[in-house]
Amino acid sequence: MSRKATYGITTYNYEPQDLLALAVHAERLGFEGLWFGEHYVSPRTYAGHHPSRKETPADKNDARDKEIIGDAVRIYDPWFLLGAVAGATKRLKLGTAICIVPMMNALLLARATITAHDVSGGRFLLGTGAGWLREEFEAVGVPFETRGARLDEAIEILKKAWAGGYFSHEGEHFTFGEVQISPNPVKVPLICGGNTGPALRRVARVADGWINSAKITLEEALQLRETIEGARQAQGTSGRPFEYFVRPHTPDPDDVGGYVREGFGNIVLWGPDVWPNDPSVPLETKVAGLERVARNLGLTAAMAEASA
Repeated sequence: MSRKATYGITTYNYEPQDLLALAVHAERLGFEGLWFGEHYVSPRTYAGHHPSRKETPADKNDARDKEIIGDAVRIYDPWFLLGAVAGATKRLKLGTAICIVPMMNALLLARATITAHDVSGGRFLLGTGAGWLREEFEAVGVPFETRGARLDEAIEILKKAWAGGYFSHEGEHFTFGEVQISPNPVKVPLICGGNTGPALRRVARVADGWINSAKITLEEALQLRETIEGARQAQGTSGRPFEYFVRPHTPDPDDVGGYVREGFGNIVLWGPDVWPNDPSVPLETKVAGLERVARNLGLTAAMAEASA
């Protein structure tokens, strides 16, 4: 397997101390990054389904939904966790996968991203998405129907804030006079998520990279990449540097190797597949499992070669 590939881990609903342990050992073993999922609240009842759901029966929510917003899920603030992990690590990149941008005031989000950039020493990546859970939007008073437009406008504001100095904005959802968050430019990679047509067109138009929703097969990844590249060509952005972050179904080397051979150089593994999200599992068992994944993917050999 190519050693040019990087491997990240996406996390959600881990207890803070368990997450910190995962981060420290992931960095030690040569993983490239840690990504933080986000929800604001867990509605008791809801009609929609997580994007990983292929079919959506109207009468019940499936097990995947329950992993994300079920009764046993504790909703953590990813920004606070990100700061804690940044302080516990030195090299590990830290990203949101994804931040539900339309549910947040764009200026407050800009401040959070600049803080994350500075606290982490430039290791932060902002992964964005429009969200899928109508009842969550209703709970915080944001119209679900406007989420795409709010996301687009927020991205405009973020780029103005990251450019440094004073800026203003007049739009449909946000209007304000000259303000400043950072006097100097900051470089925050913008990674847009989503597998749908509007999301992929947004990716092509404004993003530095793409991360898929849920897990996808290699065939799906190739089809989505073709769509993105076609949109980048049509929008005149194909010359801009661009990264693909792909979440496969398993960490199995044979499965992952197919993505790498097809040119997907940033593989993001689902956390519970490599580090059980279960407080009853001893830490040493989790560490041993993560070490085994690192060996199977060639990370251990690559680190040994780099330090030789």
